[in-house]
Amino acid sequence: MSDKKFYWLMMPKEFFKRHDIRIIENTPDGHEIILFYLKLMLESIDHGGELRFSEDIPYNPEMLATITDTDIEIVHKSIKALEAFKLLEEHDDGTYVLPKVMSMIKSASDTAEARRQRRCREAKNAERDKMSHESVTGVTDDVTERHDSNSNSYSHNNSHSHNHRESNDDDTRSQFVPPTVEEVDRYCQERHNNINPQLFVDYYTARGWKSIKDWKAVVRAWENREKREDIL
Repeated sequence: MSDKKFYWLMMPKEFFKRHDIRIIENTPDGHEIILFYLKLMLESIDHGGELRFSEDIPYNPEMLATITDTDIEIVHKSIKALEAFKLLEEHDDGTYVLPKVMSMIKSASDTAEARRQRRCREAKNAERDKMSHESVTGVTDDVTERHDSNSNSYSHNNSHSHNHRESNDDDTRSQFVPPTVEEVDRYCQERHNNINPQLFVDYYTARGWKSIKDWKAVVRAWENREKREDIL
């Protein structure tokens, strides 16, 4: 059985503050045009930013009016406004395309995502069990030492227990737990970059996350690389 695909749209927090959106919104029927644009964005998700009924049939204005429940006059007016601001393009075969939407579409398969979440839970549970076991062992040893030793031995044991806990804390901090797609997705949204969280996780999962100690630092490195490529 093939994996079921999930698609979603990463809307930037500043969407309604963009100059093009604010200009359109303040024109006659601007609110309806923006609402129509948002409906088109969602409709285009599973076709990579293209507005199609199927692989062979692109949507025409009348079809768009029907599926978005929008007056046909508003549809024609919206198409002109969106084309003017390069938010919508019409290809030679009549297909309408939303160019800015292509970089906002994210996807993942349900089984692959479930496997990643399960691995993450197992890693966290193993770490919690380890810390719990070490905590119980440390308390038992400490009580035994206090029972069998004098006050000087107690002081020595207390110092030893403190050093032992510090060592355990160092081990815990040094153990790396791979992030989930959702964690990478949230961090990328916070930084407003165009990194694909699914691609990022798949890339390093295939390599066993070797030499990775801080995945957020790696995300920032990808981000800087993309910025340099954009400049070039």
